[in-house]
This record gives sequence, C-alpha cells and structure tokens, in this order.
Amino acid sequence: MRLPKHVSAAKNGMALGSRRVRRGFVLLVVTVVVMLLSFGAYSYLTTMETEHRAAGMFGRDVEARLAAESGVEYVASVVAMRLSDSTLDLYHDPSRFYNHAMGEAEEAVGQVRFSVVTPGIAGSADTLPRSGLLTETAKFNINRLLEFENDTDDTSDAFTAVSFIPNMSEEICNAILDWIDSDEEPRTGGAENATYENLAIPYSARNAPMESIDELLQVQGVTPLLFYGEDGNRNGRLDPNEDDGAKSLPNDNEDGILDLGFRDYLTVSSRERNTLSTGDKKINLNNGIVAEMHDFLAESFDVETAVFITGYRMTGDQKADSQAQGKLTIEQQQLVDWIAKNISNGELGKVTRNGLDLSEPPTASFRSIYDLIDAEVQVEINGAMQTLASPWQSSDPAGLLEQMLILEENLTTLNDEYIDGRININMAPREVLLAMPDMTESIADAIIAARPVTDAGGMSEQIMTTRRSPVWLLTEGIVDLPTFKRLGPWLTTSGDVFSFQVVGHFDQGGPTTRLEALIDASKTPPRIMFQRDLTELGRGFEPSILDGSLDQ
Repeated sequence: MRLPKHVSAAKNGMALGSRRVRRGFVLLVVTVVVMLLSFGAYSYLTTMETEHRAAGMFGRDVEARLAAESGVEYVASVVAMRLSDSTLDLYHDPSRFYNHAMGEAEEAVGQVRFSVVTPGIAGSADTLPRSGLLTETAKFNINRLLEFENDTDDTSDAFTAVSFIPNMSEEICNAILDWIDSDEEPRTGGAENATYENLAIPYSARNAPMESIDELLQVQGVTPLLFYGEDGNRNGRLDPNEDDGAKSLPNDNEDGILDLGFRDYLTVSSRERNTLSTGDKKINLNNGIVAEMHDFLAESFDVETAVFITGYRMTGDQKADSQAQGKLTIEQQQLVDWIAKNISNGELGKVTRNGLDLSEPPTASFRSIYDLIDAEVQVEINGAMQTLASPWQSSDPAGLLEQMLILEENLTTLNDEYIDGRININMAPREVLLAMPDMTESIADAIIAARPVTDAGGMSEQIMTTRRSPVWLLTEGIVDLPTFKRLGPWLTTSGDVFSFQVVGHFDQGGPTTRLEALIDASKTPPRIMFQRDLTELGRGFEPSILDGSLDQ
C-alpha cells in the first residue's frame, strides 16, 4: 500500500534533517578535537620552551660557578708567583684580578668572567671593595691573647688589647681565654667544660689554640650577630636591609653605619713564612750557640756585621731602655747554663771569633731585628774594650729602608718555621692596630692618615714602594725609635695567608656565583684552606663595582 504523497514527503524530510544534524555534530566534534590537539601542542611547545630556557639557565649557572671556582685556583697560582716576586701587588690590582674572561663568546650575553673582590673595612686602607686579596695579618690573632695574660697574670691586660674591637666585652674576652687555655678554672664571666657540657647539645671547650675563627660561635656569649655583625650579605657595604632596624634580617640598630662583626677583626690564621725564599732557614739572631751565629753572619754578610751582632748578644745595647732590651728565653737560658757549667768543669775550651771571646755565655737577646737600629755595644776585642756603633742608623732613612729589607729577608729572632700573629700596619684597621702593646690612639690615627687612597688604578706605587718594611713608621716620623723598637715584635707589612671572594658573572644578565676562600701560602705550593659558597646571600656587588668603577 502506498502512502499518501504528503506523508511520504514528510518522512523524507525528517530523514534529510537527521542527516544534516549528524553532519553538524561531527563537524563540532572535529573542531573541538582539533582545538584540544592545538592546545595540547601549544602546551607541549610551551613546556619544551620552558624546559629549554631552564636548561639554558642551568647551563649558565654551571658556567658562572665554574668561573668562580676557576677564580679561586687562579688566585692560588698568583699567590705562588709572589715567592719569586715580593713586589707583586696582591692588595689591589684591577688589571690582575678584575673581569677575567673564561674563553671568548660571540655575544655579551654568553661571555662569562670572574672577578676577585675583597670587601672594604672601616679604618683600613679603603672602605670600598678592592680588586685583590686581604692578608690575615690585617686582623688580630685571637690565639695571642694568652700572651698578655702570661706576661702580667692580669686578664684586664688581655681585654685592653681587644677592647677597641666593636661589641667586645670583658666577659667575652674571659670566655675566649678560657676556651684557649689548658686549665679548667673559669675566669670571671668565662666558661670551661663544666658549662659547655651541661648545654642542651653538650660539647667541650678546645682548651688549646683555636683552629678556625668560626670556633668563636661556640664560645659563651658570642652570638651570630656579634660574630657576623650587620653585614648580612658579607659585601662590606651598608645595604638597605642592613639599616632598617628589625624590619628585615639582619637585625640592625638603624644608625646609618655598618657595624661589622668579630670575624672582620679577628683571626687565627695570620701566619708568615720564617724561611728564605728558597725554603732554607734564616739566620737566627737568638741562636743559643753564639759562635755558630757569628759564622753564619760572616758567611752571608761580612765580618763587621758578624762582630757587631755577636757583640750585641754578648753584652747588649748600651743605649737601649729597659723595655726594649731583650731578655734570654727559657731555651736560651738553659743552653747558657749548660755552657757555663761545662766551662767551670773545664770540659769546654776557649772559643774566639775575630778577637771576641765567646767562652762566656751571652747576656742579651733580640726582641726583633729592629733592635739593631742605632744600637751601641761595648765589647772586648783582642783584650781591649771597644765601643761599636750599629751599621744601621736612623739618620739615613733611605739607606735604612733598603738595609732593613735585606735583613728582614735573611734574619730572624725565632727558630720556628712560621711566625704567627704579627699585624700588617699597611692594611689593619684602627681597632686592630690598637691591639698591639705600646700602640696609642694618636699613633694608630697617624698610620691610618698616612695610607694612600685606593682608586681604580690601584694603590700609589710610589708610596707603597717605600713601605715594604715596617721601618717606614720610623723613617717617616710616625713613631720615635724607642717606641718603634717596643712595637717591633708585632710589626709586619707582609703575610702568607689570604682571604678573598670571587664572583662568577656574565657580561649581560645571567646568574652569578659568589665564593669566599682562604689560601695558605706559608707552604709550597699554596693550599686552599676552605671555599665557602655565598651565592644564597645574593650577588653582593652590583655591576658598577664589578666593572672596576670603584669611585662609585
């Protein structure tokens, strides 16, 4: 049976509409799928781009780190060169320490470099960061505190030595003395093992010289704020967060002045070689066997030098005051007693050198080689008393400077392979200078005022050439001769342990790495004692500092 035409037409129309709906739905689905795939592809490309950038940034970070580590090794090699060239400027030399390229890149964005930077310190040669190193002799060696107490049995003298160090108290000074002495008797305000072993996390006092300045953080009363000061990022400059009170770390007093910590003034690493540049021993002017000392001097210098110094050992300086006149050490006195005993027993024969009778034991020793200046000795030569004047006279400043450089290179007053704890008068801040016995505030101020200004080209070469020996204090009238001789055992213009920072950076943008290191050149080859990563503390030095613009 056929359907009516109108019914058949309606049915066909419904079928056609249904096909059109299905075709529209498929198109919608396809569109959605294409969009999702596009979004997926875009997301994938974005992720890959992010990963690519992250990988590139990681690679640049590695480059900056390797540059900084290379800088530390570079410094060690430069320090080693100083053994053969004592005039090498390690204090501030932008041409040597600033902006060293690691290879050559086509674009500035890819050029990585390292710069050696040392933060400035108030009262030193300059308060601005330098392109160079800091010798640890510019700080006070805290292990020498016991010497003040041993001399007088009075802890107040030890505190007097460090009383100019900011925030140092007598209680903290006594706690430090308790930490480094060998007994278990606490001083007033101090602490011994009984105190430290009762802490929540117990530990023992060293009861021996400190091996690292970081040990101060274990001493009773020494807080991180006292140790590090307000310089939170260790760049030696007053940054906004270091002058805002308690608003941000570190806590500070908001006085517009950067208060440095104990670590900037104190050390346990101020060491110098006490040998010739060849590694051989120097001639010890306090040699217990005077005849042996005479022979060494005659061979290395001349008979006049040997006779005068030997005469000094036998009778002392007739012009010296009681404070400057050296006494025999315990070791020397024991040797003298042994010689005297054997002479009285007839076991030793008569010993002579150039008419000097050396059979009798010596009566004097040297506190430093500067005791030789303007000295006068009366000795018996070939049976007749003679007065000998020192070959080294303060009336000839230029000649004395050159002569002292030669004596410092070849002579010593100690048997030790190293000298610890002398203070570098060309670099030490005022607070450290005042730690020396017989140093006054007026002398310290005069030393600071006489230092040349550090600029982008370095320190004044003309001035520093005449200050390679501590004797410049005398020749330039900063101190008189008696004071200079009393200061003598503490004075140096050298040092063989160096601290510094190295920044690995790019010419344009990119990450930076900042390392802090300590190099000990008292042995050959120089040793990297420690290397500490300061990167988390921030770049520390803005580009205007790293590019050598110290006037900014």
